[in-house]
Amino acid sequence: MKKIPYGESSFKKIRENNMYYVDKTMYIEKLELMPEYLFFIRPRRFGKSLFINMLGRYYDIKEKENFNKLFENLYVNTNKTPYASKYLVLEFDFSSLISDMGKERLVDSFDNIVATRVEVFLKKYQYLIGDYELPQYARQSDKALAFLEATLMLSDYKIVLLIDEYDNYANTIMTANKDLYYEIIEEDGYIRTFYKTLKAMTKTVITRIFMTGVSPLLLDDLTSGANIFTNATDQAMLNNMMGFNQEEVETLFRDFKIAEKVDYDKLLTDVKYLYNGYKFNETVKETIYNTDMILYLVNNIAITGKYPKNILDENVKTDYVKIRKLATNFGNSEELQNIILHNKEVGPITLPDRIKLEDLYSKDTKDLYYKAFMYYLGMLTIKREDEGSVILGIPNYVIKSLYWEYLMKHLELLEVNVDTDENLKLAMRKMRREADLTDIMEIYKKTRKEILSKEDLKWNNELVSKVVFIMLARRDGMYIIKSEKETSEGYLDIHFKAATQYSQYIKYDYVIEFKHINESEVKTKIQKDIKIKTELKKASLQLEKYMCDENIKNESDKEIKKLVVITIGKNDVVYSLHNA
Repeated sequence: MKKIPYGESSFKKIRENNMYYVDKTMYIEKLELMPEYLFFIRPRRFGKSLFINMLGRYYDIKEKENFNKLFENLYVNTNKTPYASKYLVLEFDFSSLISDMGKERLVDSFDNIVATRVEVFLKKYQYLIGDYELPQYARQSDKALAFLEATLMLSDYKIVLLIDEYDNYANTIMTANKDLYYEIIEEDGYIRTFYKTLKAMTKTVITRIFMTGVSPLLLDDLTSGANIFTNATDQAMLNNMMGFNQEEVETLFRDFKIAEKVDYDKLLTDVKYLYNGYKFNETVKETIYNTDMILYLVNNIAITGKYPKNILDENVKTDYVKIRKLATNFGNSEELQNIILHNKEVGPITLPDRIKLEDLYSKDTKDLYYKAFMYYLGMLTIKREDEGSVILGIPNYVIKSLYWEYLMKHLELLEVNVDTDENLKLAMRKMRREADLTDIMEIYKKTRKEILSKEDLKWNNELVSKVVFIMLARRDGMYIIKSEKETSEGYLDIHFKAATQYSQYIKYDYVIEFKHINESEVKTKIQKDIKIKTELKKASLQLEKYMCDENIKNESDKEIKKLVVITIGKNDVVYSLHNA
């Protein structure tokens, strides 16, 4: 069985070592129908680096003799375009650029990346263009390009230029060192000068450019006044150029005989909820999966025969947590809470294909550009078209879980000492296995008291009560938690559904409804008792209606319990548990 190339971005290594490869070469001819200088955005871990590396091998004249071997059984092997194996390929990858140690270190790092790649280029193609070495004086980025241009103009060869992660450094300095950001992108700024040089080279030796990143933030700042790039991100025919569609995922599962190891129908349902949901054009019908998330899961199942304990690889999580922090730096915390807690959709908005940093800071424009920024980073995605605009929403459960972490940190819940992890685990175990909520409710009461006594947190309502309960369940980690789950009868507060990888440890799933009573509403014990009874009845009736939705019943293979939780002021909690 072929090895899954999880985390591998070298197309040549994958093909020469007979690793598994999902064919994306049919998109080459589509790209060639478009303008020569293209810019393309996708969120982290969507296979951008592998795709751009594949393009390099396709156009590289040095791979001409090796072409049939590299592209055997792939679409382009029998559908070559006239440009295959025709060019010299220059590749820049700015993912390793050092951007958190000031301007001098940033510039040195940028120069080193550019000069090193130019040196590799000169050595690689010396058999065609002559024996040239990059002089010491030309180790600055613009001078290295100028030297390369002068060298190539003596030959008949043209360059295909590929730039990966063009904006990696900007994502660091835009918040940590805004002055440096503006300095490097101003008219005579260092990075701006680099792209001006590239612009000039398109008139002489560069014939095509394909550049990728995770946002269009730098695109306008770097190229305005000398713009050559077409943003191809939202082209319908390129929606699935990076990422996997349903057919590709199911083929991958079949090829690795995943159905022999886990419940196949359940797997299809799980991955769709966990990893699917991305759409980059409002007119396309099919949503797509994050590439690395799928490969991570398949790799684990193929090796161990079961799901990984964590549904999200820590490497992916680290990338997205950085992005989440970056995005939420500009966000409206109240709106983010609505998105997280109430599945609120965003829009209608018209997505700009370019963003300037000043757009994110300006009072007049930040609302629109912030939402667009979240979309490009993969924290929101297109849900549907709306009269020429789009409606955005959270793509899947994995991204939703990252939002939960943001919200908990914002409410300072992550710093709360809820109890020992051991006690929490034991309490949740009783809830999961025995439907005994005594211990978890005691921890819940204790946690609410601690949170609501914080000087900087004045909230005392249903929202915080619900979030605290979710936080406890998330620390246990054995339930998939669906907040404000849509049903045919309205929106269910919380649905606890057994995570497949922990199914053996769970006997009961839960549908939960929360109600909150302000202490000011109940002055006497009689008033309090009447109010509690009223709210319990109201919540119980709501749960009865929600349970009429066949989707809730059908998506669980556990016995479902109905739980009503009533919070009264800071200290009191009353709950009622029934069979569904």
